[in-house]
Amino acid sequence: MSSAAILLLRPTSATTHQLRHVSSASPKPHFLRLNPSRRRLPVPRLSLTPTAAGTNSPPSPPPLAAQTAPAPLPSLFSKWSPPSAIWRGLSALLLAGQVFHRVLTGRVHRRNLLAQLRRVGPGSAGVALLTATFVGMAFTIQFVREFTRLGLHRSVGGVLALALARELSPVVTAVVVAGRVGSAFAAELGTMQVSEQTDTLRVLGAHPVDYLVVPRVLACVLALPVLTLISFALGLASSAFLADSVFGVSVSIILESARRALRPWDLISSLLKSQVFGAIIAVVSCAWGVTTHGGAKGVGESTTSAVVVSLVGIFVADFALSCLFFQGAGDSLKYAMG
Repeated sequence: MSSAAILLLRPTSATTHQLRHVSSASPKPHFLRLNPSRRRLPVPRLSLTPTAAGTNSPPSPPPLAAQTAPAPLPSLFSKWSPPSAIWRGLSALLLAGQVFHRVLTGRVHRRNLLAQLRRVGPGSAGVALLTATFVGMAFTIQFVREFTRLGLHRSVGGVLALALARELSPVVTAVVVAGRVGSAFAAELGTMQVSEQTDTLRVLGAHPVDYLVVPRVLACVLALPVLTLISFALGLASSAFLADSVFGVSVSIILESARRALRPWDLISSLLKSQVFGAIIAVVSCAWGVTTHGGAKGVGESTTSAVVVSLVGIFVADFALSCLFFQGAGDSLKYAMG
C-alpha cells in the first residue's frame, strides 16, 4: 500500500452525504467535506403569521385580548351630546337657585356688591337716559298729532304716561343694560373661565358663585328699577316739552292728564318688571360666562349668545307679566280725559 491512502466512508442510507478522509505523508488537519453533487436537506422555518390549512407549520394563537374581551356593542347615545342651549339653560336655572339660596343665607360679598352697583347704576345711567329721552319724543310725534286732530289733546298726557310707565321705560332700560352690562358680565366671566382664574379662586378658598355671581345679580336687581324710574321721568318730560314746543299742547295739560291716568299699581308693576328683567340679564350673562370653553373664540360666542338670550327672555317675560298685571285694567284713559 502506498504512503498516501484514501479511505472512503460511504453512508448506508441514500439521504446522507459522503464522508471523505484524506491523509498524506505529511501530517495535515482532518476536515469534513460535503459532496456538492448532493442536495441539502430542507430546514424548517417558523412563521409568525397564521398559515393556511394543510401546511406543516401550526397557526399562531390569537392575542389574549381577543380571547377575553368581547366586541363592544354599538350604543344608541354613545356619540350624542346635548345641545349647548339645553345644558346652558339648565346651568342658568341651577345658578339662579344657588344665588337665591345664598341671598337668603346672607352669603353676599358686600365690597363686590358696591362695585357692581356703581357699574350698573351710574355707569349705565347716561346711555339709558339718552335712549329714554329720544324714545319719549318719538312716541310723542306718533300720538300727539293724531289725537289733536280728533280733539283728544287732553288725553295725550295720559296715553304717554301709561305707555312709558307700563312698557317703554322698563323694556327700553332693560335692553340698554343687557347690551352694555350683560355683555360685559359674560365676557369677564368667560375670560376668567378659559384662563382658569375661577379654579384659582377655589384654591384660595373663595367660591366663584359667592365672589362673582351673587354681587352681579343683586346689582342688576337693585339698580334697574332706579334707572327705570329716572328713564320714565325723563321720557315724560321730553314728551311734554316736544308737545308744547311743536304741537302747541300745553305742558300743564299733559302733566294733569298723566296724573289722572296713572295709578300706583302702574309704577309698582314697572318696578317689578325691572327687577325681573335685571335678574334675567344677570343670571343669563353669568351662566353663559361660566360655561365658556374654546379660548377667545368661545368668549366671543358666549358674549353674543348671552345678549341674544337675555333680550329674548326680556320680551317673553314682559308679555307674561303684562298678561298677569293688566288683565282687569281698562279705565285709565277715561280718568285721563276728565
